[in-house]
Amino acid sequence: MDIGFALNYQHVVEVDTTPDGDKRHWAWVGPGISNIGKDNSESTSEDAYYNGGGNTKTDVTGVSAKYSVEGHRLIGDPFQDYVASIEDGIGAERETTYRVTDPTGKCIEAPCTVLDIAANGPNGAANEKTSFKCSLSRSGVATVVTPAAGTLLPESVSVAQEVTVAVNKTAAAVKPSVLPEGASTRCLFAIEDTGIARVAADGTVTGIKAGKTRLAVKCAAKPSVSAVVDVTVSPS
Repeated sequence: MDIGFALNYQHVVEVDTTPDGDKRHWAWVGPGISNIGKDNSESTSEDAYYNGGGNTKTDVTGVSAKYSVEGHRLIGDPFQDYVASIEDGIGAERETTYRVTDPTGKCIEAPCTVLDIAANGPNGAANEKTSFKCSLSRSGVATVVTPAAGTLLPESVSVAQEVTVAVNKTAAAVKPSVLPEGASTRCLFAIEDTGIARVAADGTVTGIKAGKTRLAVKCAAKPSVSAVVDVTVSPS
């Protein structure tokens, strides 16, 4: 089945929460977020030349791209906690990188500055959930890091084996198999019991304490296509 008219939730937006670290840690801009709006402001130059018969020619000389993010404050969410931690920051403290994966699997990355932060409450009526908002303002050129896979929606996803990891250790990243060919292989991961294990955006699982839980794997382009994998955490 072709993607057709893609819905907004089929796009995965992520932010690097450790911009000064040796390794990027991507956090999904999803939990608690109800709206992501894109605003591209263009700078133009209008000039009339003699060889144009006196008519003006418009050139785009610059683009200011920004994603406005709104929702409810979810304490414990990696993305929201990161934004809350830099709310009073200035300068380089507000600089990081975002990436966007669309339903075809195409992924772009761009440096950005986090603006318009309202993450630390109170913020709203007394009997309402605390509001959350920020903006991701692109501060450089966007780069395509993964080309589009195709225009088909996922029909099935599977994981070849269960996950076994020791306490305070990290297992190899889970590598889902998505069919048909031509569908985006981008998947989202969630651990059922985060007191036993945690999972990163790339599918790497870290053991927290000994026990068993489950890992849910969902296709980003079509979340109803999913699989569940057992996770066993052994003593260190």
